Amino acid sequence: MDAIITAGGTLKPTDPLFQLTGVDKKALIPLVGKPMIGWIIEAIQASGIVDNIVIVGLKPQDLAPDYPHLYFTDAAGDIIDNVFAGLDRLQTISPQVKNFLLVSSDIPLITPETIRGFVEECGVHDAEVYYAMVEEKLMESRFPISKRTYIPFKGGRYTGGDIFLMNSSAVRGNITLAKAATGARKNYLQQIRLIGWSFIFRFLLRRLTVHQAAIEVSAKANLDGRVIATKYAELGMDLDKPQHYDIIKAHLETRQTQKVNS
Repeated sequence: MDAIITAGGTLKPTDPLFQLTGVDKKALIPLVGKPMIGWIIEAIQASGIVDNIVIVGLKPQDLAPDYPHLYFTDAAGDIIDNVFAGLDRLQTISPQVKNFLLVSSDIPLITPETIRGFVEECGVHDAEVYYAMVEEKLMESRFPISKRTYIPFKGGRYTGGDIFLMNSSAVRGNITLAKAATGARKNYLQQIRLIGWSFIFRFLLRRLTVHQAAIEVSAKANLDGRVIATKYAELGMDLDKPQHYDIIKAHLETRQTQKVNS
C-alpha cells in the first residue's frame, strides 16, 4: 500500500494561524521541533504498512531531514486536482497500485497505531472508498475543548476525519462527479441537485444513520463507499485554528516527555 499526503494549503497574512506562527505553508507550521507534516510522515512510515509516500504541494527542500521513499509533486489547483496530481505521481512510482491512503497534512497527532488501526477498521478492503468519521462523545472525551463541528445523524453526531482508504481505479472513474461535488460545496441548491431532495429531507429529519447516508451518497456517485466510525479521535483533530494549535502542541509535548522518560 502507498499513501498521498495533500500539503498544498497556504495561509494568508490575515489568517490567525499565520499571525500566530508566521508560516505561509500550512503543512510547515512548526510543532515541537519539526514541521507539522513531519509528524504525519513519521507516523505513516513507522506504521509498517506503507511503501511510498507522495507529497502534493511541497518541494524536497521544504523538509529536513530527508525521508526515505518520499516523493513530491506540485499542487495542481483545488483539492480534487491535487488528489489526481498525487495519484499521477504515485502511479509513476508504483504502476500497479490498487489501494492507497489519502491523508491531510494537518492531523499531526496520528501515530503508527492510528494508521494501522484505521486500515484494520476498513476490513477486507472490498469497497472502493473508506472515510473516517469520529462520533462526538469520543471526540469530546479525547479533546474536550477542541470545539469541532458535528453533523447530526440518527443515533449520533459526527465530525469528519482527514483520512481515506481509496481504490485508484474507482477514483479515476469518478473525476467528473468529484469535481462537481467540490465545486458545489458552498452552493446549497447545487448540492441538492447533486444528491437529491429525498436524501436532504431524510437527513434534515435525522432519519438516516451515518452509515445509511454513506450508502446513499455512494450510490449517487456510482461507487461503493463506506463510512468508518473510527475509534481513533486523532483522525478528526485537524489544525485549523489557534486553539487547535495550542491543544495539539500540548499533546505532542506530553508525548515527547513520556517518550524520554520511558
